[in-house]
Amino acid sequence: MKKQMEVRIKYDKRQMSVIKAAAIVATIMFALSIVLMFMEIRGTEILTFFLLYIGGGGAVFCYAALVAGGMYMRRLKAYGYQIPEKKSDYDGRLGKLPRQKIADVKSIYSRHSKGCFLACILLFAVFVILDVYYLFKWKFMGDNCKSLFILCFIFYLIWIIFALALKKQSNVEKYRDDVEVDASRKERWSLEQILFTMIILCLLSLFANSTAHSMTRYIFNSMVDHDVEQANVVCRNIICAIEECENVTYTESYAELCEGIDITTWSHPEDELQSLIAEKMYIDDFSHVRDDFKVSDGNAQVFVKIMDKKVAVRLLNPIKEVSQYSTRYTEIYVESDFEK
Repeated sequence: MKKQMEVRIKYDKRQMSVIKAAAIVATIMFALSIVLMFMEIRGTEILTFFLLYIGGGGAVFCYAALVAGGMYMRRLKAYGYQIPEKKSDYDGRLGKLPRQKIADVKSIYSRHSKGCFLACILLFAVFVILDVYYLFKWKFMGDNCKSLFILCFIFYLIWIIFALALKKQSNVEKYRDDVEVDASRKERWSLEQILFTMIILCLLSLFANSTAHSMTRYIFNSMVDHDVEQANVVCRNIICAIEECENVTYTESYAELCEGIDITTWSHPEDELQSLIAEKMYIDDFSHVRDDFKVSDGNAQVFVKIMDKKVAVRLLNPIKEVSQYSTRYTEIYVESDFEK
């Protein structure tokens, strides 16, 4: 027959005093590192780094332990237990701890599991809304956006899994508070454990959402850089063709360029200038130029104009308007230094 395990005491007054002292030391180390950073004293870089991360990390851990210990002791009081000076005086066993009263209700804190279950459902909905916002903001990016949207949504499902686990633990017949001596039931997660887990999940979820935005923005910027370079290529090819074409000022195509034209409407080359431009660009149909641009998703309008003795190429962007770093763009504009 399997021996039933006894419930252990988690915190005592002496242990809390040690944690408080450690928290004070860690806080002083962290504060000192901030002072050294502002003073910028030479030769203290390694010390500052050590104090910043050891002190900061230690302070977070100690204060988290203080919160957990304080909440545990409140639960002990609610169940009528005396707060122990040292766990060793009672062999660390909760059953040996003196009680001033016996709680009439079983699993007083099962309501924490129920409340946090609803909070997890709410947070799941919030992050899904953020994910949908991401999808609508970057939907013009096509598959790149959809893939990250799906990955984030799958990750956010961890909130549902966690919520269902909390719902299960609200059952007082199968789960007990950690200050109940009935070890025949499973121990439910305490409020501090649930809150710490939720904080970590929130940080991870925010990081996932932020990463999706930053990755998509990086891809978008790369595509814009590519399109600007392609527009420059078009510009150089037209310049070279104009330089090589004889009697260029009398061609109809040259007149169109002076007035400004979307060269993808030219279709197959019809005169000497168009033929030279097509040859330079290695195409047999000007509509193929649309496929050379990334942001426009194969539907680019390449507007070319000779003005003030310069050749300019504008990539008219069919996505209409894009917000980037608080600036709105409606087209990618490139102008050459060529003077005819």
